[in-house]
Amino acid sequence: SRRHSTLEKAKLEGLIDEYFTDFEEGIKKIDLLVLATPVGVIKDYFFKIKKTHPSLLVTDVASVKEKIVKESIKILGRDSNFVGSHPIAGSDKSGIEAVQENLFEGKFVIITPCKYTKEENIKKIKDFWTKVGSIPVFFSPEEHDRLLTLTSHAPHLIVYFLLSMIEKVRDKKRLLPCIGPGFLDTTRIGNSSPELWAEIFIYNRKNLLKYLSKFEKNISEMEKILKKADVEKLTEKLTRFKKVRDEIDEKGKNIQKG
Repeated sequence: SRRHSTLEKAKLEGLIDEYFTDFEEGIKKIDLLVLATPVGVIKDYFFKIKKTHPSLLVTDVASVKEKIVKESIKILGRDSNFVGSHPIAGSDKSGIEAVQENLFEGKFVIITPCKYTKEENIKKIKDFWTKVGSIPVFFSPEEHDRLLTLTSHAPHLIVYFLLSMIEKVRDKKRLLPCIGPGFLDTTRIGNSSPELWAEIFIYNRKNLLKYLSKFEKNISEMEKILKKADVEKLTEKLTRFKKVRDEIDEKGKNIQKG
């Protein structure tokens, strides 16, 4: 946190044991640094780490990996002790009020080593995440960003598209009685930090633009089906899509059991 009052409150409530407000002085006292900051400022911390404690073991929790890993190599060097991480956990809420004691328990964490990452550091980061209850899996930074576009970044952007349509409704009082659990569940992630997601979209824009192009083609195809009122083809498509969702549920259960 950037606010002393927030840090003091966290300590009083037993959420942290110690805190520091001078980053460069503070990192001299630690063995592992987890960068939990917006993606756009991580490189700034890399410069501070290089200046003050270049041998420090560092990981992060950012939702974008390829550019961050490249920045770590450029700033800290190929022999740095940075290992990228992304826990698949959290919510649309932020701040001390959103603290969850078992946030990472039973959740996947994607660790993204590159060809320069030291094996001993990969093991240390894996052990760290295992100790907080996470399930470590390993992806390349490029694969992480490509797949997270589908499962996280594009869904967030699509929800913002939907909310932009709601914004244009003139009489929102008439709309409110029509909003049910399905709409609220679908748009929950629209409560997320706009600043945070603007940076994520920009950092992963290469993959995002590619999938948005495919999304446009799907919309165009759906428009043609609706204009023709082709119930049979529409049902066939929706059945296929439902099967995808069913398989995700089933495979997810099997992975958790394993």
